[in-house]
Amino acid sequence: MLPLVSRSATQSSTGLFARAAKDERGAVGMIFALTLTGVIMFLACAIDIGRASLARVKVASAVDAASIFAAKALKDSSIAPGDLEALARKFFDENMKTGTKLSIVTDFKLTMTPDGKGVTINVKSDMPTTFARIAGIKTIAVPGNATAIFNSQDIEVGVQLDVTGSMSETINGTKKIDSLKAATKNLVDILLPASGTGTTKVRVGIAPFAAGVNAGTYASSVAGKSASGGCLYERKTSFSDASDASPAGADVLKTLADLPGGAQACPSNAKVAALSADKNTLLPTINALSPNGSTAGHLGTSWAWYLLSPNWSSVWPSASKPADYNDGKTLKFAILMTDGIYNTVGGFSGNDANAQSRAKALCDGMKNKGIVVYSVGFIKPGDPAAAADTLKYCASGTNHFFKAEDGAQLDSAFQSIAKDISRLRLSK
Repeated sequence: MLPLVSRSATQSSTGLFARAAKDERGAVGMIFALTLTGVIMFLACAIDIGRASLARVKVASAVDAASIFAAKALKDSSIAPGDLEALARKFFDENMKTGTKLSIVTDFKLTMTPDGKGVTINVKSDMPTTFARIAGIKTIAVPGNATAIFNSQDIEVGVQLDVTGSMSETINGTKKIDSLKAATKNLVDILLPASGTGTTKVRVGIAPFAAGVNAGTYASSVAGKSASGGCLYERKTSFSDASDASPAGADVLKTLADLPGGAQACPSNAKVAALSADKNTLLPTINALSPNGSTAGHLGTSWAWYLLSPNWSSVWPSASKPADYNDGKTLKFAILMTDGIYNTVGGFSGNDANAQSRAKALCDGMKNKGIVVYSVGFIKPGDPAAAADTLKYCASGTNHFFKAEDGAQLDSAFQSIAKDISRLRLSK
């Protein structure tokens, strides 16, 4: 027989279960609300943390620029050290104005380095938060610091320029050779500005090449005899082709008369220009660039090196004599520019592997002497990828190789290199 349960007891049990269910739903709702609040606060903080990262990049860039500017002003002018901070702060503020304002500067302090040759800038700034305020975070600190020490070392730059027949091609309505002229002039303008280079001696030399190199008035002294049209090619002794040995005795260079009949001549107008601190002496060489012939890129590379080599001091005029290697006072740079595959040796094309291996050996030799090598491939879309291989090998690092597909990119590459060479070293 089933036990009897009163109706009132049943109703009481039903109410108890109902209340328990309501209590459980309330607990779940509370947990959900707390979790949602946490997620919202996390996302809010994440957004402001991202903004703070951008703010740090902006402050770092501005403080770097200000320290460089102040160090240069300290070195190049008679500005009093006491006035540097105001000058640097003004420059810093100008850089901070660009783009979106993210942080507010609360402190800016400039101090001299112990040797008196540079400056250190320390900046404190705060970025007001937006969404993170709901978590009680009103600001995020955005500090910045940089030390700029003026690099008092002199600079020598040897520039290899391709003036082969393919440079007559047109890209975006402009001949490649004309783009090269414009880019080279901008390069020289940056390295040798009208305002001068202060106490730093900067000199630039240019080595145009095609199937050979036109050494102009220097030809006879490095060939050991008269050279028709100034045309020079490889060394008479192949063992020294990959070196910067003095051009004397067995190491003189071949002339057109030393090559078999049918060998291609060198550029007729574009002649080698020795190192010079006067850009006006370089302009005739730049203006005379005209395309013709095939690509003996290793010859351009060798002459970019010869311009910088103290072993060639007897060849160059007094004002163009290169400094000794690693003298502690001079930085040496080579810029190698071409628009195609190295394929010509001894005045004859079809020698791709030979020309490329010679160029690589020359680049190894330069870098072993402490010369920093930049390379620029003026390589349009559709050109063989191998065209850049030798240039990539020659470059001192991945950030020293540039690929340009049109005149604008070529100009940008040359300007980037010039600014990199000219810039002051930053030490953090």
